[in-house]
Amino acid sequence: MTNENGNASASFAHAVCVPFPWQSHVKALMNLAELLLDRGFFITFVNTEWMEERLWRASQDVRRHKFRFLSFPDGLPPEHGRLSQLGEFIVALQKSGPALERALRTAGGSGISIVDVPPVTCIVTDSFMSSTHTVAKNLGVPRVVFWPFCATSSVAFKYSYELQSQGHIPVKVSEAQSRGNLITDLPGNIPPLRPTDLLAAFREKNKFDLLFSAILYECKVQNKDTDYVLVNTFEELEGKDAAAALSVNGCPALSIGPVFLPNFLQGKESNSSMDMCEEDETCLQWLDAQKQGSVLYVSFGSSAMKSQEQLEELALGLENGGQPFLWVLRSYLLGGGPAILPEGFKERTGDRGFLVNWAPQMKVLNHVSVGGFLTHCGWNSTLESISMGVPIIGWPFNGDQFLDCRFAKEVWKVGIDFEDVDVNDKRLLRRDEVENAVRRLMQTCEGEELRKRALDLKQAATKSVMRGGSSFTNMNNFVEDMENIVKSRVLHLK
Repeated sequence: MTNENGNASASFAHAVCVPFPWQSHVKALMNLAELLLDRGFFITFVNTEWMEERLWRASQDVRRHKFRFLSFPDGLPPEHGRLSQLGEFIVALQKSGPALERALRTAGGSGISIVDVPPVTCIVTDSFMSSTHTVAKNLGVPRVVFWPFCATSSVAFKYSYELQSQGHIPVKVSEAQSRGNLITDLPGNIPPLRPTDLLAAFREKNKFDLLFSAILYECKVQNKDTDYVLVNTFEELEGKDAAAALSVNGCPALSIGPVFLPNFLQGKESNSSMDMCEEDETCLQWLDAQKQGSVLYVSFGSSAMKSQEQLEELALGLENGGQPFLWVLRSYLLGGGPAILPEGFKERTGDRGFLVNWAPQMKVLNHVSVGGFLTHCGWNSTLESISMGVPIIGWPFNGDQFLDCRFAKEVWKVGIDFEDVDVNDKRLLRRDEVENAVRRLMQTCEGEELRKRALDLKQAATKSVMRGGSSFTNMNNFVEDMENIVKSRVLHLK
């Protein structure tokens, strides 16, 4: 069924959405859930109790009642570090399937009577939640894997076992330093990868860590018991073949991103604004007073700065760069310790700088005064910047950020980076490097060319989610396939 906007709709379809309990993963899957909600789905959004408590504490979003929210225990004590002990966290989640299934079978959730809940049509699960494969099998419904990363990074993750057997994993320091031993035989027509493009957890120094083996196990499970694959990217950015390479046993694998963009373009408020910090919109008034394209936005998502010394070098680099800047300076930027700025920094920068604890990132990137983004290159931030036509200065810290950063610079040509941060993630980035990068992006012809390319990709991203666009069409195909499951169930009951 198609509505007046061309959206396929699936009345009485019920999607159970299970994110990996990390802020950026929850945000991406919530964006997708909202798109399904707008297309007629009943949504059950299932967090771990630990993540659900953090979200409720952070926000009481008015749209929450449109989802049914459930939670389940992750099996760890409340005092466990979780994100600081990620290997143990992932292993616990790998064993959490029975708890998740109990929550789905017994709870109404969010004040909704269980008798008012339609039968589950599918489980839409984050690619890092391998425990959902047994739950989907026990419930007799399709398991839809959602990759919240770019397609290229997702392919590299999916084929990690093959990369390990070929000697690419663990990544050896000598190979990383020479950037040799290019990976050229992954499927999906993706460009050659450097060893340092792979997940940071796969580096040789980490090979005995629990996280190393836990992620490899996740990879193994992704290659079975998957009925559908959705990827948060768009074909005009990465092509069709990269997403197709994520197919398991011939199942559909489709690019449907940017998943945040349709509702943003329509001006809808979003559940996905539920961040761990309250957004400070006073920065938008400050942006209104700045010249067009003059402001550098600085934010590293939920990543932590390496040291107080690094924080000071960054601050002095921004000061010396000469550009107005909006800096998200979180209270926990140093991993819990206070962020102390250099003496006299605020007085010297004056009205040229604006500091907030958290910002409404999409509104900031879409603001006419913003001309660049200094970012950790998490996929949400990278895709948001591309979708808003803002070029980037990439400074990756961990995870898939190294690949996102290099592709932004060398493949999509919308950014610059700092030398050797991919091979030496412990080195101190000096103030003159920050200053030079700021001036290069904001004050040179090279920066203007990057800005033009970013605007071209913005147009392509927008077109992809509009009626007739690639992601729009792919989403319609997915919705229609789920609607057919509902229809077949009704016919079977008759």
